[in-house]
Amino acid sequence: MPDMPGLDLLAKVAEANPLTTRLLLSSGMSLASLIEATRAGQIHRYVTKPWMREDLRLAITSAVDRYQLAAQHDLLASEIAALKQRDTALVEQVKELEAAAVASAFLQRKGPGESAFAPTSDASAAFAAVPAPVGATPTTKIGQADLDLVLGGVNSMLYAFHPNLGNTAQRAVAICQTLSDMLELPQEKRQTLVLAAALHDIGLVSIDRDIVRRWLRDVSKVTEEELALIKKHPQKAQEMVQFHPIFKDAGEIIRAHHEHWDGTGYPDALKGETIPWLARLLVVVIYFCNKHTTSLQLIAEIETHTETLFDGAAIRALARAVPLTAMPQGEREILMIELKAGMLLARDIYNTNGHLLIPKGRPMTDASINKLMNINRVTPLDPLVLVFC
Repeated sequence: MPDMPGLDLLAKVAEANPLTTRLLLSSGMSLASLIEATRAGQIHRYVTKPWMREDLRLAITSAVDRYQLAAQHDLLASEIAALKQRDTALVEQVKELEAAAVASAFLQRKGPGESAFAPTSDASAAFAAVPAPVGATPTTKIGQADLDLVLGGVNSMLYAFHPNLGNTAQRAVAICQTLSDMLELPQEKRQTLVLAAALHDIGLVSIDRDIVRRWLRDVSKVTEEELALIKKHPQKAQEMVQFHPIFKDAGEIIRAHHEHWDGTGYPDALKGETIPWLARLLVVVIYFCNKHTTSLQLIAEIETHTETLFDGAAIRALARAVPLTAMPQGEREILMIELKAGMLLARDIYNTNGHLLIPKGRPMTDASINKLMNINRVTPLDPLVLVFC
């Protein structure tokens, strides 16, 4: 590149398309220049020359994931802006109708010597009598198609950030729908519970993915400072869903989805029946959906936490709902050492030279697992694999 340095090129790329994830491969970059470029947002990752093939593959994979997450965020932001704009237009339309109705009421009451704009207590009644325009939606509601679009975008964002979050949300929604039917919840309560199940983990997207990945794997793998950050995600999620009134009640349930019956949970250390009933249901549902052992074993494990972590009534409701629920198929990330015969790969596995070892969609066998482990001993493979579940 005789005409400009690589960093200048990346700066122009960032200006032309901000969503582009930019990688820099170089052998002569100073530490000061690297720090400055990173702070300025010119590069996502720096790879030194010569590079290891696997390092470069991981860098590119990370870059693709980052781009997909940014694109999903951008799409979701656009959808939210469109919803807000539509609601604003409806509010203005309602205001215009109210003004017209009030004026009409005043004119109808006008008598000799009476001002047409004299106050009247019948103004609200006059407005109530005005029919809503065809197709109008109350400002506290949202169309099902729009709602499905927003929730689909959020779930895609969760999957892009970490597959296990998207998978847990999908499973939790399925069980909460069954619980709603089984417990004969009123429509508003049903909607609140299902929305909370779908959105409970979106606060984690605001935290560094490496921290979240380690926390999901084992809480002991994060520092006290990182855990304190993690424990703020229920409040963060509640803040994130306040963009529309339909999510207000769900936000309150989301805030309480890590509270424990004995008061040891977070963020508010609520105890016993001070935890909202729907939140008590969601807490035990999420615990179930985060695990992937047999249902009977898992229910037995959950029952050992009765009156400590969970409300006994919520556990009994879950135990009835699980056999009635058709669980959706999703994807989850596991360690290679956790592979078991019968698992179905959701992502190709390559060796360090880029050769395909096992393709996506192939069921794992004891022989194929042993093959991977033998290869891994000689040349370490990516320790994380994606499986259908």
